Amino acid sequence: MHRGDIPHTNAFANLHDVTLQRLDVYHRNNGRYVFYDAKHFAPTVDHWNTVPVIYVETEPGKPAEHPRFEDVATGNLPAKFRTVGGVSAAHLTESGEKVLKGAIVFSDPAIAAKANAGELSLSTGLASPEAPDPRLPGATRIAGPVTPNHILVFDRGACPNCYPNDSGAMFHNLRQEPKMDDESKGLLKTIADALTRREPAPVQHVNLTEFENLKKELETAKAQTAELANLKQELATIKAEKETAAKDAKWNAMKANLPEGWLGAKEPETRKEFEADPGAFALKVVAFKNTQPQGQQAEGTGVTGGSGDAESTEEQKFANMAAEVAKATGIQFV
Repeated sequence: MHRGDIPHTNAFANLHDVTLQRLDVYHRNNGRYVFYDAKHFAPTVDHWNTVPVIYVETEPGKPAEHPRFEDVATGNLPAKFRTVGGVSAAHLTESGEKVLKGAIVFSDPAIAAKANAGELSLSTGLASPEAPDPRLPGATRIAGPVTPNHILVFDRGACPNCYPNDSGAMFHNLRQEPKMDDESKGLLKTIADALTRREPAPVQHVNLTEFENLKKELETAKAQTAELANLKQELATIKAEKETAAKDAKWNAMKANLPEGWLGAKEPETRKEFEADPGAFALKVVAFKNTQPQGQQAEGTGVTGGSGDAESTEEQKFANMAAEVAKATGIQFV
């Protein structure tokens, strides 16, 4: 085979030179400014080579959004996100303006084609502690090691913040624009200026200090909720014990006045009947006692008065029982 017969291939066809983040400048994040201090990127610069490149499908009229960091870490991305590549050769520039640079290699052919056609924008997802910035009121600055999470890519121009006007993160080897005359260049610049007045590409920066504080507050709330649940359980137990003791007292008062033979093995069943309707049960006991023959007093014993004394004794027994029943059930007999 002649040299000219060897098919032309390019091993770096899907390798894209990118600026991952401009440093030592202020970036707008969640409505405020954050100073990206280069010295806090240096210790973890190699970690960018381990993060995934994630493509997000944007909805018309809605801004591009980053995935949740925990979803990236666990690999449980919602359907609109998908991993399409990785990062390599991450490094900080040694001279000139401080910049975090690297290369992106796409594993998804369709997204690689978009990148080759210059149709993608990118945004970094990172976390770090923050502290108030003394130089700019209301602003903060990165105050500790940066933890990379992902690189987000999306179709530029597809949504309000999808234009490549964020100089802090960009592709460099986009397709070359065709040559044009000065008038065309002026028109193109006018159009570009109009586009770049839109919202900048999203920056996903999580303040770990705020995150840790929120986490502590959540843990405190959970502990308080658990403590409240325990107190409610203890209160319910005390209430149940009190109710059981009251039921036992009422039953013992009634049991002391029951005729012989009403209990024994039938005590649970009898108690259940009493507790179901104490009033009806008390009337049943009284009616039963009224059907029993009156006891006869032996001759020569007791006080004078004949049979009337026996009746008085029975009446006293009934009165005593009625008093006990009233104590047990709250029902008064007249």
